[in-house]
Parts: sequence; C-alpha cells; structure tokens
Amino acid sequence: MTEIGQQPVEPRPAEPRPVAGLWATLGWFILALVSSQIVGTVVLVLLRPDALTGGIDTLVKDGVVVALSNIPANAVQVVILALASRRRDWSFTEYLGLVWPAPRDAVVALWILVIFLLGYDALTYALGRDIVTPFQVETYRSAREAGMLPLFSFALVIAAPVAEEIMFRGFLFRGWVTSERMAILGILLISALFAAIHIQYDWFGILQVFFIGLLFGLVRWRSGSTTLTILMHVLANLWATVETMIKVEWLS
Repeated sequence: MTEIGQQPVEPRPAEPRPVAGLWATLGWFILALVSSQIVGTVVLVLLRPDALTGGIDTLVKDGVVVALSNIPANAVQVVILALASRRRDWSFTEYLGLVWPAPRDAVVALWILVIFLLGYDALTYALGRDIVTPFQVETYRSAREAGMLPLFSFALVIAAPVAEEIMFRGFLFRGWVTSERMAILGILLISALFAAIHIQYDWFGILQVFFIGLLFGLVRWRSGSTTLTILMHVLANLWATVETMIKVEWLS
C-alpha cells in the first residue's frame, strides 16, 4: 500500500478489459452465490438432514453445520469465478489479482489491520458490548462438543477468507473498479455487499464487517493484490477465533 505523501504513485500500466461489465459481473456473482448455496444445501441433505428442519438457529449457530455447508459452497464459488475469469485471454490468477504484493505494501497493510482490530475491540469494549459475539461462541462450542473443531476452524480461517476475497476483492473488484474515478464508489458498493452477506451478526457486527471490507478494498486498490487481502482476511478471522477460544475455554 503506497502511503500518501511519502512517494508519488506511479501510473498503472494499461490492462485488458474485464471479461464482463458491471451488470454481467453482478450476474456471475449471483450465479456463483446461488450455486454455492444449492451445493451447501445438498451436502446438508446428505450429511445432516436434521439441520434443515431445525430452523435458522441450527443453520447459523451450529458449528458443524456451518463447516459442512460452507466448505463445499466456498469451493463452488471459487471454481465458477475462476472459469468466468479465463475468458478474453486472461489467466484467472491475473484477473482475480492473485499476485504477490510488494513486501512494503504487505507490511504496511498488516500493521494497519492490527491497529484496526485493536481499535475496534477497544471501541466495542468501551460501548459495553461483547467483543466476542454470541454467534462465535455458539458455533465454537457446538463444533468442539462434536469433535469437529479442526474442520470448523479450517472453514472459518482458511476456506471462507479465500472464497470471499476471490469473490469480492477479486472478481467484483475487477469488474466494477475499472478506473481511478470508479474506485471509491466501487469499493463502497463491494464493501456493502460484503457486509450484507454476514447475516449472522447484529448491526454492530455488520458495521464492523463493512469497515473491514473498506480496508480490504483500499488495500486491493493500492497494492493490486488480492493475495494480500486474503492474508489479511485469514489473520482477521484467526484473531477472532483466538478471542473466541480464550472466552470459551478460559473466561466462561
């Protein structure tokens, strides 16, 4: 991430046009999202049919159900968007921004992430709210009781960040942020969609997700690397997982 006032930003080289415009990009996004949910539901029908009759609480708060449905759903999202990204002579890695960031960009971005996470935790505590949400506690406990904590942790810390970053800061970003002029509006819209899918949280948690999405979007814009935002997302979810473990295992 280039710090404003430190060095001039070099003009970016011209890139091939996106495989799809704004509306077509949205169409591919919806296709990937809907297809992934269908696959996740089929997996639950085969492995945990009781979850489908247990109501929204079971689907959202059971850690085993979350892991079993989300891991295949995340895989489907990545496959569909990778296939969509290989049109017009793009490799899917280039199109989705899956390139290594400059070391300095990575260091600056990760420090900003740490400051953000500490600051938001401090704000949450000052407002008298729980730093660890009920969703985090309930999914962690249910996964631990079922002996599925490693699978749940993989779903939360690895699978979800990879798929969500490829979808939002990879595919949507490439299709919607096509110029410097469109950058801020595109990042705002992508961050709003990113926050909207996290229905497991209350308004305060969704607001946090929105701000994290803004941070990831700005990092993607300035660094050109979705790989970096994946790393940041992994670390943010790991941070939340460690906080949950501390609360459940030692503070309950």
